[in-house]
Amino acid sequence: MTKRIIIILCLPFLLWGCGGNSGTQESPNDSSAVNKGTSTMPDSSIEKANTISIAISSDKGADLIVKNDCRNCHREREKLIGPGFTDIAKRYGASDIDTLAAKIIKGGSGHWGDASMSPHPSLPLSDAKTIVKFILQYK
Repeated sequence: MTKRIIIILCLPFLLWGCGGNSGTQESPNDSSAVNKGTSTMPDSSIEKANTISIAISSDKGADLIVKNDCRNCHREREKLIGPGFTDIAKRYGASDIDTLAAKIIKGGSGHWGDASMSPHPSLPLSDAKTIVKFILQYK
């Protein structure tokens, strides 16, 4: 019985706290931003980022990256433990697909500093090549 009383007494405060104060804040979709001369368009002087994203890609290479442990050490645009995909794509080209696929399967170190890449011996060569082709799209 006391639990019900406590819940009934606290419920209005929870609703009031979660309700917010919509009268004083501008909504991001508020059309008054257009009237004030502000623009939601990005600055044209900023270089456009590469639009490839593993999270939303339906590419088989992206799917293989997610299913394997690639994301434990690599990110799309930044160095984590290993180099980012953009850095790999800048350094290597289409002629290096076989070499990079072999590197994924065998592992190794020394090409990107002290970090070593763990081997993936159970990954088929065709899947490793698919991963490399996807990564090389980040140029």
